[in-house]
Amino acid sequence: MKTKNTNLPKAKDIQFTDNEIIFLLSNKGKLSFSLNEFPRLKQANKEQLAKWHLRNNGYGVRWEEIDEDISIPLLLTGEC
Repeated sequence: MKTKNTNLPKAKDIQFTDNEIIFLLSNKGKLSFSLNEFPRLKQANKEQLAKWHLRNNGYGVRWEEIDEDISIPLLLTGEC
């Protein structure tokens, strides 16, 4: 995954509520989405959700066990 705009904030951490995923960003901002937007994450258990790792220097997030990848630039801009 190549990122066109390296001025975009990166993911630094992730938190979950019962219904949301919250991306904590390098610019101290937050992005939150309903887990309904991510069916694999919604179906995962808490242990699976906790097994994420950052990719591409924080511009991507990966869950190996449930085969899910999320692009932070795509969430921010709608393009990669």
